[in-house]
Amino acid sequence: MVKFSTRCVVACLLTIGMCFLQYNLFFRNFKFKWWIDLGKGEKSHLEKKFPSALIVGVRKGGTRALLDAIALHPKVRIVRRETHFFDSNYTLGFDWYRDQMPEVENDNEIVIEKTPAYFTNEHVPKRVYEMNPDMKLILIVRHPVYRTVSDFTQVYYNKLEQNKTLPVLSVEAFKTNEAGIEKINMEYKPMTNSLYDVHISKWLKYFDLKNFLFVNGDVFRANPLRELRKVEEFLGLERSITPSQLVFDYNKGFFCFRKTTKVRCLGLSKGRKHRSVSEDVVAKLSNMFEEHNQNFFRLINRTYSWE
Repeated sequence: MVKFSTRCVVACLLTIGMCFLQYNLFFRNFKFKWWIDLGKGEKSHLEKKFPSALIVGVRKGGTRALLDAIALHPKVRIVRRETHFFDSNYTLGFDWYRDQMPEVENDNEIVIEKTPAYFTNEHVPKRVYEMNPDMKLILIVRHPVYRTVSDFTQVYYNKLEQNKTLPVLSVEAFKTNEAGIEKINMEYKPMTNSLYDVHISKWLKYFDLKNFLFVNGDVFRANPLRELRKVEEFLGLERSITPSQLVFDYNKGFFCFRKTTKVRCLGLSKGRKHRSVSEDVVAKLSNMFEEHNQNFFRLINRTYSWE
């Protein structure tokens, strides 16, 4: 019988133990590395990227409906909430802005962000240009008188909910100068938001007209597909949105949108009945906006039927 010394047995056992330990560590590290690589592989096709298109306005022009409608396209990813990055949250930085974006699977998908306040903020055009001079800019406009009344209506109901003094449009909208002539109250936002020429001129200091798509909000409300075709073409997308995805709600009086089986409609604050405005005030608004409208038409090289 072969005899083994205690020292030999201990050495053998240590050798076997070390081999087992090294094998175990190798196997575990291999599995961990494989798991990490697999995880990276899974995430490599899901990432957040900055928008290549912005819906910059106008407030109460139909921006939410337009965003929901273009989201029907399979290659469009939208930011659901208004980030207000380029106006109010710019100091939070670009990393914060990227975190607000939806995940995309490939570079063929287009991310769109909507914040109507961008159009009227004087700092935004320069900031957008510095981030991306090729940014596609979508501006949906509507008859400035109707837009003003809609804006006023929202302000009215906001103050009503807050138990604040309720505004009167005829009082808020106009201001008499030293010569006794009634003019637009330039301190009242529901009025100044409708001065499209004033705001677009600031954007045109940085961007060419080719960067813009002007959507007719009045047409979009009645026939959304007509305007959506222009959006698809502007974004370089194939025609994918179908008439069956646009569902008219007779109770609400506007279109809702069906992406799958679920129909998405605008909230209760959208499309509500406007506050009553006298014909005299409407006529006065039309007269005061006329010069601004004509200037706007010259700046964008197109006209609208805003009689």
